[in-house]
Amino acid sequence: MNNRIAGFDGLRAIAVLMVFLQHRLFGDIGEIGHLGVWIFFALSGFLITGILSMQRLRIEQSGSSFVAELKRFLFRRTLRIFPIYYLMLTVMSVLMLFGLASPELASGMPFHFAYLSNFWIGSVLHYWPGRYSHLWSLAIEEQFYLMFAPLLLLLAARRHFAVCALMVAVGLVSLWLMRAAHWREITVYTHPLSNFWLLALGGIGGLVVVRHAGRARAWLGHGATLFALSLCLVFFCASEPAWSDVQDPLLFTCIDAAYGVCIAALVCSIACCRNAAVMGLLEARWLAGLGRISYGFYLYHNLIPDLMRNHRAQALFGGVVPLWAHAVGIAASFALSLGLALLSWRMIEEPVLRLKTRRTPEGDANPASTQKAGFASAQAHKEPGSRALTDEGAASDAA
Repeated sequence: MNNRIAGFDGLRAIAVLMVFLQHRLFGDIGEIGHLGVWIFFALSGFLITGILSMQRLRIEQSGSSFVAELKRFLFRRTLRIFPIYYLMLTVMSVLMLFGLASPELASGMPFHFAYLSNFWIGSVLHYWPGRYSHLWSLAIEEQFYLMFAPLLLLLAARRHFAVCALMVAVGLVSLWLMRAAHWREITVYTHPLSNFWLLALGGIGGLVVVRHAGRARAWLGHGATLFALSLCLVFFCASEPAWSDVQDPLLFTCIDAAYGVCIAALVCSIACCRNAAVMGLLEARWLAGLGRISYGFYLYHNLIPDLMRNHRAQALFGGVVPLWAHAVGIAASFALSLGLALLSWRMIEEPVLRLKTRRTPEGDANPASTQKAGFASAQAHKEPGSRALTDEGAASDAA
């Protein structure tokens, strides 16, 4: 929990704020929510691939086993993801049972419990189900973990780059074929193959940064690089409503790929950044604090109603709710979401995460020795005083 990449918590906070504003303003500010989700995907790919590569090196260099490392990975992911996710679903199910929550979307609960929300939304409903819409991305993450972890742990670490590149190629070809076959927009948007490639792209970025530490960090960590990437993302995000209507499947796929490359490069740039002003902003206490609890904030925020977007508020103001009242409603829902996320972190998530340092699944090697072996190849390229490229506590803070 203490070995984190400076700047990543701040980036998580910015991403989750994008998603929050997208949901509260109902798309009135473009597609910043989509950008926020894809930032989370690239972050997770960067971190998870690095962790799995480290674990594979334990197998190759320290005599650990595939089963032990897979158990280690799943144990840690379970501690991070499951407790508050299943608690939230259980509470909502009980509220539905007693008539305290709308039962109209109860049919989706089996999908949510199985981490298949994306299939329920994209292939069963064919529309966004309000307060449960955001669960599709958490399902994508879990599906990626379950597929990617055994694959990388089975294959030699030197092949991980090729595996990620193949997954990117498969994902982009699948996206092109889906568009060419005129699949429903929501089905393409929530399909695993149209999202896995971005996680794999983040993994490629992480591997490049570690394996080519000197050259990659010098270029990616430059302030001008980060500034240029930020401008590109602003352009892509602002223009997405226009290019998402592009009819040519190949052109759409190329634009989508360029967008993803910029997002993954931004994540890598922040991992390497040494610009004092940028890091000062991303490491600001309030921003990094929000980033640390971003998983809980993301999970709960859509369940908190906006008090100014309902018939009662309209009746109170004579039919048209003024702008200031909307602002008050958004601020109130943000404060409630933040308070619930903070309470969740202090009472559930943080105590559970501390189990990572107190126990490991049976058969695990000594954590200190295995970590040393896992970074044996990266240390040869590491610059004096540079940060370790791991982020054990928060790799699954995805949206």
